[in-house]
Amino acid sequence: MGLLTNILDGIFLAYFILHIPTTIVVDSQSVVPARFIPSWAKELIQWHIKTNGDHLVGTNPLWFVSLVACECFIQLPFFFFATYAFIKRRNWIRMPSILYGTHVATSMVPILVDILLSPSSGPKRVTLALIYLPYLIVPLLLVVRMVVTAQPFGDDRKRRGKYKAQ
Repeated sequence: MGLLTNILDGIFLAYFILHIPTTIVVDSQSVVPARFIPSWAKELIQWHIKTNGDHLVGTNPLWFVSLVACECFIQLPFFFFATYAFIKRRNWIRMPSILYGTHVATSMVPILVDILLSPSSGPKRVTLALIYLPYLIVPLLLVVRMVVTAQPFGDDRKRRGKYKAQ
């Protein structure tokens, strides 16, 4: 494995680990009833809306809520599996990573287009787009990382010491 691959894998691992509390505390507020959200988390999201002009989180249009629901109920479990797989260097994460990365990159397109072009976006649209942009770039990099090789973490048999030279 090359240095770039190791750096990317570290970025992916950090992304998955950080995305767990972010999804639970912040993003889930678009789909979880307010009575189940702690007041400090509600204040955090209000600060984000005010500071960054996030009209999507502020208004929660139905199409946006549907994407957040996918994040909470499909992507969140994946973050745990991916964290484990990247720590243990398990090749079985390859196809789920391709599916995840493709899904997220595709769902980020309408979000970024809305942020950049919608009349509802305010003067902070570029700042907001830059906040959301990593959620497009990292999944796309993950797809590329996983597509280029059938065994992203090398031969399992060699790595686990089970490979016998013929």
